[in-house]
Parts: sequence; structure tokens; C-alpha cells
Amino acid sequence: MKTNCDAGCHIAFEVESFSTTRIGDGVDKIYFVCPHCQYEYVAFYTDPEIRELQVKIRRIQQRFANPRADTVKAVQREAELKQQIKGKMDALRARIESGQS
Repeated sequence: MKTNCDAGCHIAFEVESFSTTRIGDGVDKIYFVCPHCQYEYVAFYTDPEIRELQVKIRRIQQRFANPRADTVKAVQREAELKQQIKGKMDALRARIESGQS
């Protein structure tokens, strides 16, 4: 993924990998770093509940490979889980970045 270092050196770069750091209470910070100036960009945060929802999505996505699976229901459930994850990630980010634990 190509991006610009908007907050640091303003040089374009390719994001080659994401890093994960446990920041406490089971919360992981997923981020990437500008290779030029080392500015850290947080992609998202997860907690145990979010990670469990992500596992559920992966299980649902495995159904798409099965030609006999009810993909209509699977697509609907996947969309519901994605919406839940987004809401929980947004709330977690707001809590962490506002300094509340």
C-alpha cells in the first residue's frame, strides 16, 4: 500500500508491513512506521472482544469456498460483524487516544 508521510517528512513510501504492540489490558495497537523519519501511524486498536469478532468473520469467509453454503446469509452476517467491529474499533480508538483507559 502506497502512502504519504503527511505528519512527518512528507515523503511517499510503500507500507510493507504492520507491527503490533500490546499496550495493556489486552489492547493491541496495530501500526506502521515511515521508513524515512520513523513517524508512527496507528492503523487501529483491538481488544479481546474485537479479535474474537475478527475470528468469526474469518470463519464465515471460509463458507464462501463451499459451493453448498448459504452465501446470502454468510454475506449478511459478515456485513453485520464488520459493522460491529468498526463501531467497537472507533470507540476503542476514541477511548485510548483521549487518555481514558
